[in-house]
Amino acid sequence: MKKITTLLFDIDGTVLDTKEFILQPTEHVLKSFGYPVPERSVMEKLVGLPFPEYYAGLVGKDKDTEKFMDAHREFQRSNFHLAQIFPTALETLQKLKQKGYRLAAVTSRSNKTSTQTMVDAKVFDLFEVVLSKEDTENLKPHPEPLLKALKHMKEAPEMAVMIGDSHLDIEAGKNAGTKTIRAKYGFHVDNLHEPAPDFFIDDISDLLKLL
Repeated sequence: MKKITTLLFDIDGTVLDTKEFILQPTEHVLKSFGYPVPERSVMEKLVGLPFPEYYAGLVGKDKDTEKFMDAHREFQRSNFHLAQIFPTALETLQKLKQKGYRLAAVTSRSNKTSTQTMVDAKVFDLFEVVLSKEDTENLKPHPEPLLKALKHMKEAPEMAVMIGDSHLDIEAGKNAGTKTIRAKYGFHVDNLHEPAPDFFIDDISDLLKLL
């Protein structure tokens, strides 16, 4: 991939395996408030949406989702160990840095939980910029988070690629004018061509061959 200097990474489902870190709190919260717990496949399809939309999709749009979100975050703060780095992610990110690529993280998760899980995984310091949901008015698929990261890095969109496991990541990249790479191993393994990314990877280490 020619002329690419900057790699924008989604975190959940791309760098970190946060399936249990997201789904276990959801199951706990729904049970605690007396709601039925759907199949995990149903919850996984909602991962990546802003928290209010995530819980609205599970309990109904007319519900006050704030209490669900508070309980979810409280569970996560006591269970950071549930977030695990994908086996080849740390080495891959280190090698990409050694090759001269600039790295940024763009996540829709809250700053406190995203930072802690990245620190625990020993990847936080590899990123020049880490943008979480509190850092922008709009979340992916809006281009704002990507463009803000690139502005901070003084880099043009055409020099960057957005890498993520969700259609929201690919849409955000297209909206921002970057190249796009979709990870096929994360939360979102259906409808991989909607929209179609520029490239696919089966493992994050595939980036070393692609870039």
